[in-house]
Order: sequence, then C-alpha cells, then structure tokens
Amino acid sequence: MAARTGQSSAGSPHGSALILTVVLTSLLAIVGVLFIMTARIDRMATSAAMENQQLSLAVDTVVAQISEILAADTPGVSDRSVYYDFPDVNNPWLAELEPYRSGSNYYWRQISRVSDVNEADVRDVRIRVMGNRDVIDVNMTGTNADADGDGVGDARWFEVPGIMSSRGRPIYAAVRIIDNAGMLNLNTGYWFDPTRSDPNSIDGSSVQQINVVALAGGRGATQADFQSYAASLLAERRIDPTEDLAGYEDRVIWSYGRPDASNPYRLFDLSDELELRYRFLLNHSGVNARAEAWGRFQANTISTPVDSAGQALDRWFARVRDGGALDPNYTYRHMATTYNMDRILTPRPIEVGSVTLRKKVNVNTSDENTIRDAIVTALTAGGRDPMVISAEAAQIAANLRDFIDDDDEVTAIAGPGTSGAFYYGFERPCIYISEVAYRGVTGATGLVHASTAIELHKPYFEDRDPQAGQWRLLIADDEGSREVPIEWSGTRRFHVILNEDPMAELFDDGAFSDPAEPDDALQRYGYRPNAYRAPTAQIDTDGFGEGARISLQRWVRQTDTWITVDHMRVGTGWMVPDQGARSFQRDVSPGKGVRRLWSPAVTAPPGLGHAIGNFVDPDEGVIQAHPANRPLKNIGEIGMIFATSAYGVTPTDTATGVLVDLAKASYAELLNYLTVIDPAEHGLPPDETRIMGRININTAPWFAIAQLPWIQYQASGEPTFVRALAIVDHRERYGAFRSVGGLLQIPEMQQLGYDGLDNLHQDNPRGPDLTPDNVRDDLEERDLLFTRISDLVTVRSDVFTAYIVVRIGVNGPQKRMMAILDRSQTSEANPHVRVVALYPVPDPR
Repeated sequence: MAARTGQSSAGSPHGSALILTVVLTSLLAIVGVLFIMTARIDRMATSAAMENQQLSLAVDTVVAQISEILAADTPGVSDRSVYYDFPDVNNPWLAELEPYRSGSNYYWRQISRVSDVNEADVRDVRIRVMGNRDVIDVNMTGTNADADGDGVGDARWFEVPGIMSSRGRPIYAAVRIIDNAGMLNLNTGYWFDPTRSDPNSIDGSSVQQINVVALAGGRGATQADFQSYAASLLAERRIDPTEDLAGYEDRVIWSYGRPDASNPYRLFDLSDELELRYRFLLNHSGVNARAEAWGRFQANTISTPVDSAGQALDRWFARVRDGGALDPNYTYRHMATTYNMDRILTPRPIEVGSVTLRKKVNVNTSDENTIRDAIVTALTAGGRDPMVISAEAAQIAANLRDFIDDDDEVTAIAGPGTSGAFYYGFERPCIYISEVAYRGVTGATGLVHASTAIELHKPYFEDRDPQAGQWRLLIADDEGSREVPIEWSGTRRFHVILNEDPMAELFDDGAFSDPAEPDDALQRYGYRPNAYRAPTAQIDTDGFGEGARISLQRWVRQTDTWITVDHMRVGTGWMVPDQGARSFQRDVSPGKGVRRLWSPAVTAPPGLGHAIGNFVDPDEGVIQAHPANRPLKNIGEIGMIFATSAYGVTPTDTATGVLVDLAKASYAELLNYLTVIDPAEHGLPPDETRIMGRININTAPWFAIAQLPWIQYQASGEPTFVRALAIVDHRERYGAFRSVGGLLQIPEMQQLGYDGLDNLHQDNPRGPDLTPDNVRDDLEERDLLFTRISDLVTVRSDVFTAYIVVRIGVNGPQKRMMAILDRSQTSEANPHVRVVALYPVPDPR
C-alpha cells in the first residue's frame, strides 16, 4: 500500500491523459492562432492587392483623362484646341518646366490643371517642400502635392472622379505635365560650329545644327572641349563624322516607323529617357544610362528628394533655374530628352479645290495655286475684305514662285472672282531704266540737231541677259507712241539705246572716258568712249521728247501679255540746246534701283554705260528682294519676297511696306501654313507631318533656345545669351508665341538690321549671312537670325511627360507613376494618344 501511495500521478493513466489533453489543447490553440494570423495576413494581402488594383485603376483613369485632354487640344480634333502649347489659360493642363524667384520665395508660373481646380490656384503658385506622405489638405493654398517626386511642391491634389476605394474612401491624384519639345533631343541634335566653311552645315536647314553638345560643355568649356564632346556623341550613336551625318539624318531622324534591320546607328532609347525624366531632375543613383555616361547629367545633382525647407529649397532652385550666368550648379538633365516631336499642322484647314489640307504647304514643291490658297487661309483674319485678301495672296504666290524657280519666265496667277485679272511675279533678269540723256546743238541754219539716249541697268551679274523678242521699250510722247525692241548686246550690266545725230554727239571729245575705270571695264559695261556706233550700243532712229513716258516691258508667255516692269516720265524744261550733254539719273546703288529714285537735277556730263559718278540719292532706304532662282533653304526667307507688285514700287515705299514683313502679325501667320521642312522630301508618305527634335519656343528654357544656330552670334566674337534670355522674357511678359514669326517682335532678334555691319560668313568672326551682297542693314539682314532658326523652332508639341501620384484617402496608400505620352498621330479620324511608357516610381528609401 505504501508503494502504491508514493507513485507519481504522472505515471497514472489519469495523469497521462491530462498531459495529453493539455498538449493537444495548446496545439489546437497555436493552430487556431496561426489560422487567425493566416486569415488576417490573407485579408491584409487581399486588401493590399485590392488597394493596389484600385490605385492602378485610378492611374489608368488619370492617364485616360490626360490623353483625352491632349487629344482635344490637337488642331482639327475639337473646337477646344488652340494651335500653340504654352502654360496659360488656354492650355491649363501644361505645367511650366522651370520655376521663377520673387524675393525670397519661389513660384511656378503655372502648374497642371486637369480637373476641378480653381484657375487661380494653378497660376503663380508658391513652391513649398512637400513630404512624401503629407496628409492631403485640398484647401491649402499654393502647391499641396509633389507629383514628380523630387520633394518639391509642383501640383495640386484633386479627387479622381468616378472612383472610390472598396471602403468608400475617395481617391486623390496630383498631376504635372511638361513638354518634351522644351528640351534638347540627344538623338537629333549635334554640334553647331559657326567657324565651319561649309554653308550647308550652318544654314539652319537641319535639326542636327541644334547644339546638343552644349549639355556636356558647361561653364568654361573651350572649342577643343566641344570638339571632344561632339566626337563622343557621334561615337555613342555610331556615326562616322566624315561620312555618316547625312546618312544618319535620312535613316534615323527621318525614319518614322520604317523598320531598318541594317541600320548601323545606335540611338539613346527609352531607358535613357526614363532616367532623364526620373523625379524631374533627381539623379537615380542606382541606374547609369548611356546618356548619363556621355552628358553632364550626374554632376552636382540631388539624388534624394528635398526634405527640408530653407537652404534645401535654395539648393534645388539653383539646379533648376539659371539666370544666364551658366551657374555650375545648374542641372542639364531636365533639359535633355531622347524623344520629342511636333507636326507641321495648320491651325485651320486649307481648302484647295475639293481637297482639304491639314499639313503645311511646302512652298518648294507645291504648285502656285496650292500656295495661293494656303496664303489666303493664313491671311483670313481681322475681318478684311476676302477679295482684297485673295488678290494679295495671288500676288505673294506669284512672287514666291518666281523667287524659287530657276527659269526666267514670269509667273501669272489669276486673281479673285471672275475679273480676269492676273498677278505677275518678280522674275529675273531684273532690269531698270537707269538714265535718260540729251544733247542739242543749233546748226548754222538754225536747225537743232538732237541726240537722246536711254540707259538700262542690270544690277546683278548672275542674271542672264534679256532674251531677244521678250523685252521692249514703249515710248509715248506728243508725237504718239512706239515700240523699241531690246536686243541686249553682250554680257553687260548696262545697255544704252541711242538716237544720235552726228552733229550733236553725246560721246564727243572723250567726255565719257573715266580714268578711274579701264577701257575693258567700259567695254564690259556697255560701250567704248568716242564710239557712238559701237556694237555695244543699240541704235534707235527716233528718240524721245520732253514729257515722254518711257515704259520697260517684258513678254509673259503664260498669258501672252506684255507687262510693264519699269517706267519713268521725262521731265520738262531740261532738253535745251547748246547746253552740252546732260542727263537725268536714277540711283542704281545696290538695293535702291527698284525704288525709282531719280535725280532732281540734271547731270552733266551723263554717266551712260557705267556706274562711276552716278547719282546717289541721300535716302538710304534699301529694298533688296532679288529672286534667288533656287528653293528656299529656310521658311524665314519668305521675308525676302514682295507682298506687292515689284513693278509698282514708288520712291516713298519702304521694305517693310512692300515686302512680306514677318514682324507683322498677319504675315507671321503665314509661317503656320507654309513650310520648307517636309518629311515627304525624305522618302516618307506625302501626308506625313511629324518632325523630330525641334524646339518649342513657348516652353524651352533660355539655355535650350541659346543652342539654336547663330543665336549666340556677336560680331565681336564673344558668344552671348542675350537673345535667348530676351525670348523667354518676352513670352513671360506678353504670353505665348502664336507663330514662330513672333520672334521678330523682339528687338534683340532684329539687331543685325541696325548694327552697321555686313555680318558676312567670310568676315572675322564668321557671320550668319551666307549670301554675300553689297546691301547693308536691309530687311534681309534684320531677319537673318530668325531665318536661320525658322525651321528648327515650333510653337507646339506632340510629346509630353506626365508625372502622376494617386492616393486612397487623405493619408492612405499611394502609387507614383511617370508616363510618356505621344499624340503625334492623333487626328480627327484617330482621336487617341499613344502611351509610350507608364513607369512606376517607387517611394524613396
């Protein structure tokens, strides 16, 4: 009994059962807890997955909303579109690329407005440092969101319409949309070296002349440095600098959608673009793209979001805005892109017969009727009389056609309505009546022996001589009218038509021999002294009398018509005998002949046959519009075309009154309808309108604008950023450029027209005038800087970067995305925007 009493209860059957019960109960409890935890984890995972799905749906909704806005803003798609892209009330969705400073504060001139945000809340918005998880306060003034993720406020939260979380909480979004055409394209630009002697590499005819190597240059870079950067850029793109620049242009820059398996070149790609766009200007230190290896895109950068105010915001601003001093802290990555594009679209459709055009008209390849109708569309504004506009358009089109074509046939374009009137172009050769001379001698019998002469002047050596049978003088005086056919003798600038009586020789005693000009020059100009019957002078048997109207006419094959291209009235009271040889002269100095500036007094002796000693009018106004007989190299050259008839220019006319003055708003609008840069000339379909790499002057920072050809030109040789800064200042003061011609409203862009210099390319330093002439400070020179960049700039864009952040509730989970959006194929028939990339941007760690 004692042994039985001392035995452990554990050894008893009842004790074992108890222990087993406890163990089992514990195990069951653990299993239960694990089950509950698993269930909770599953619920959390399900909730997280659901929230992520809801956030993704919100992102998709916002992207669709942005795409709809971009599509509606495309010309021709909706009546809500405006032609230009500039951060203003007409483009409320577009954000300013760079901020500005006022006092000690920083501001965005405009942030993106894509939903119901008050207009006042997106203009001149003060910038603050924003935490990544700051609670949303939709009533906060200024920026209350950081859309791009650099830690700096740049957007406003808004509630995404039509979407709620699974728990009924609203979903908020903040958006910032910037323009890629405000940046320099690493795939299209190259190097602009004004010292090059090849005019085709510095004439502004290719986007490769945009100076992208400046991104790698920075402050203090030398010519040798730029050569090195340029060579490195070519190496990155696998371009042979001696042979392949033209090939690269054809097979890359003009290769939209054309697969080319044998293409030897290598582009910067989407990975470079996403890295350059990452968090606006922050350096993603975990990624090193090829573009970064080439450019200065990692120096002095910020790698983590700004997380405090004060000096941190100052440090950020120094990297995003430069005042023109090439601040070494300025970060170029936010101005570099690998993908931008715009289109040569028109603001309004052009009706050409039964055909409607939305593509700008190529003046180098289109027929004159298409050009005329495009000009009519451009000029139709301000309530002007349509008949007047049509007549003006016909005249400009005729002058433009004759400026471009390489023949000597005058173009005739029918005017408006059924009037039957034609408008005639200004065509080579340019010939003017330059002098009329007289000598009268009273003979022994009292009979007056009289001689007269009419001198014609061809001021341009490059003009071919007038063809026989196609030119004549029409002389009308008291005795009636008569025709004198012109038979131009030899390749000379002067042609003299004589009616000479041997008793009153105009050339006796060697009076017209000029010791400053050798005889062979006189031969070339028109005749030899003392040889009135020389073969270099044309004989007329009648002459003219006082008060006669002398008209120079040429035959127009197209209409079988004689048109008057020049005329003059012979004055009275000066044809007096026994006063010696005397004449009236016209100022034939370069650029003034077309104005018919005749001497108010007689000249004795006459200067027939040469320009030495000829009359020069004190009026210095010049009008140079000599037909080039070649295609336009730049659309800006249209400013060298007559807007009126070149055959009706008066002495009081000025260049700005008779030429297509692109500084006038009505003529600047022509540049929205006419072009010379055309994808169809590079093997693309006739309806292709896309152009890569051009710069939007409405959105680009001054540094990007300064890389356009010749914008930094100074006659002293020192580069200057004055013009680029003036362009940015002008748009900030006065609003958007609605045409690239608006650049001519800026005095700094007109500077070469008043600098008293020739600005020729053979000068030292080399200038932008590639067509040497003897006319200084004319309208061509005033417009020269604009002409050189006119094909490389735009006022609109088709590629944008959208920074998007969405959040559930005011403090719930969020997702940040970056989208590259392309509307370059958006049209009324295809009102959709292509999402090139939709890239997640993780929260900073």
